Amino acid sequence: ARRNHSSQFGDHATGAIAWGYAFDHGLRLSASYGSAFHAPTFNDLYFPPFYGTPSANPLVKPETSRSGELGVQQQLGGWHWALNAYQTRIDQMIVLDPARNYVPFNLSRARIHGLEGQFGATLAGWQVQSYLTLQQPKNDDNSANNGHWLPRRPERTARIDLDRRFGDFGIGGTWYAAGHSYDDVANQHRLAGYTTLALRTSWQFAPAWQLEASLANAFDHRYETAYYFNQPGRTWSLTLRYRPAQH
Repeated sequence: ARRNHSSQFGDHATGAIAWGYAFDHGLRLSASYGSAFHAPTFNDLYFPPFYGTPSANPLVKPETSRSGELGVQQQLGGWHWALNAYQTRIDQMIVLDPARNYVPFNLSRARIHGLEGQFGATLAGWQVQSYLTLQQPKNDDNSANNGHWLPRRPERTARIDLDRRFGDFGIGGTWYAAGHSYDDVANQHRLAGYTTLALRTSWQFAPAWQLEASLANAFDHRYETAYYFNQPGRTWSLTLRYRPAQH
């Protein structure tokens, strides 16, 4: 349980409760319910106008939400899986919309239904971890946009991580995919779905030293998660990491 006091937005109590039961064969059932409070940021309220155009809204209200989740998971030897169904209802959701010059405003009600799946295993020395999310992020405010998708929330996402070590060397990769979404409340600005591939390798050349290299967006795919803002293309990084032994 938690109680927030804001001199601007007053007192707000939030909390969460969870329950779990372990069956035989590594099977576990869980359920949870919680609430949350999110106040507007300083920029949401007071960011100065951009070339005379408003960039903030001092009338933005705080978000409140309630979430429930039911899940089942199993851990057996070299593999595990999990499946979780959830629902979140949000009041006064803070959103940005190009139709309003991206000035923050409140969406009176929104709801998100979702199903998340996970699967992990060790296969021929490879560590495999996969995720799949199917959700319905919908406007629920009974306006002209009722039933439309919430901005910048794809209905489907998936991810697969694959890693393996060969003595002092390690290699791996991450494949990520997202379905299409919309940048605006009216669902007029469509953001296309996309996939990316990231590669990584490491070399531990001394007990406390490791050299790491990574390549993000390996195929230099062009995509947007916000309208008119391209995400970075192919990028690489080289990292020297020192991690002393713990005593």
